[in-house]
Amino acid sequence: MPTPEKYIPIDCNFYDRIEAAIVQRRTVQLEYRDAEGHPLSVSTRLQDTQTRKGEEFLLLPSGEEIRMDRILRMDGVAVPVSC
Repeated sequence: MPTPEKYIPIDCNFYDRIEAAIVQRRTVQLEYRDAEGHPLSVSTRLQDTQTRKGEEFLLLPSGEEIRMDRILRMDGVAVPVSC
């Protein structure tokens, strides 16, 4: 079994953008890599965030959980490298 990637916290300002989209209940265009590294793009609302074992996750209404360091862009805005 492959070793899991070490979690890298996302940029603080980008995290704030995610939280604003959750509060506003607006639909966003989300681009991210799945666990196998394949790029995906979805139009969705964001439901919540969650932290487990030092890793942050974005929860979607579909029940999908996306590890935040796998997010590439939201509404065309790329995730900066770090805070």
